[in-house]
Amino acid sequence: MLCLSNGTLSLASARLISLLSIPIVACFALSVAAATEPPPIKQFHANGTDLAYVEEGKGTTVVFVHGANGDWRSWELFRPAVAERYRYVSYSRRYHLPNPWPGDGSDYSFQLHAADLVAFIQGLNAGPVHLVGTSYGGFLVTLVALEHPELLRSAVVNDPGVPALIADMPDGKPLVAERAKSFGEMKEVALAGDNAKAAVLLYDWVEGEKGAFDKISEVRRERWLANASTMRPMMSQPAPPSISCATLGKMKVPMLVTRGKHDNPFYVLNTDTFASCLPPGNRAAIIPNAAHVMSGNTAFGEAVLTFLAEH
Repeated sequence: MLCLSNGTLSLASARLISLLSIPIVACFALSVAAATEPPPIKQFHANGTDLAYVEEGKGTTVVFVHGANGDWRSWELFRPAVAERYRYVSYSRRYHLPNPWPGDGSDYSFQLHAADLVAFIQGLNAGPVHLVGTSYGGFLVTLVALEHPELLRSAVVNDPGVPALIADMPDGKPLVAERAKSFGEMKEVALAGDNAKAAVLLYDWVEGEKGAFDKISEVRRERWLANASTMRPMMSQPAPPSISCATLGKMKVPMLVTRGKHDNPFYVLNTDTFASCLPPGNRAAIIPNAAHVMSGNTAFGEAVLTFLAEH
């Protein structure tokens, strides 16, 4: 359901990260009960592999890119509201359900997923699109925005996770070190054959709370664990392409950067630093009542629709 509202959302200046209040132009009503049946799953052959996706609505295309342990269903609660004004498209990245595994996963990498995304956007033949991504997906959106700005009208990234941005900062060094240690433990568990345990460890880490996984709904737990087989290749993948503050300063695509008010310390510093590196005029939003995972978060949906309406 999409409706007009006189509410406001706290947005931060991408340069100063100081809070700013702007009008909300859309009311984003999200609930499982109100969700409609998803459209039929379609298949698109891109970059040598088949990618599953769903689409609904008409108008300018908005492509949603899921994060770790996700698939096209990760954005389902956003679909009805987005599809009222746009052509909503959500796809499953290579190796994520229900896609076939074209190999053993040893080629799993940011570079490969970015190339898949570029081919997917080009194959839609819809002109420049809005691109929305979270976490791993947010990093992919950033890569595409930097390397192929001609494909995008705008980009939204939630906690894109670029450790190099804070690796040399006094406050950042221990956060990057702790992240590396935690990810190392997840990798050991996954390589030992327990992908499900590794997936739970990842969820708890990104949310910044031990036991966070046990607090989410059964549906969300099932979906997260359904893609747990990607933990081994993801944790074994090569280092991502280098993205520096200077590189972000050359961004040509209008961008909204978001994080949760209750994000873990790594994402707070990393995402705020990311936003501060962008050219003036871009936006950053701090989402209330949220940590890292934004699945179905109403305020995040409002921020996205407000930003898209401006571009």
